[in-house]
Amino acid sequence: MTRTGHTRISPAALRHTVEAITARAFGVQASGVSARLDDDSGKLAVAVSVPLAVPSLLEPRGEAGKSIVQRSREARSTIISEGLAITGMTLGGVDIRLTGAKHAAPAGRVDATQNRRQEGRGR
Repeated sequence: MTRTGHTRISPAALRHTVEAITARAFGVQASGVSARLDDDSGKLAVAVSVPLAVPSLLEPRGEAGKSIVQRSREARSTIISEGLAITGMTLGGVDIRLTGAKHAAPAGRVDATQNRRQEGRGR
């Protein structure tokens, strides 16, 4: 038996989903990403602000060999394709604002400040 009805996704849920997709695409934490959604002639227009993840000079080149523009284009494509796959909504324009640069700690490294915070002795 088939039942008719509607599935609604709240604007906040859409925004959080786009923020999570953007964070993953840029390799940063979702807490540093903000998104604004709007209508773009029936499509979902997205404007995101995201800190740029600066690769460590101690790690292999990987992403370091790509320009900021190239990394942003790839992230935009990821946001559009994953946004459609997850929400079922077609994204129109995706505006990206890079708000600063964050150095990512090398994998497996814990600095002294982070150690103190985990032990409850933070500044």
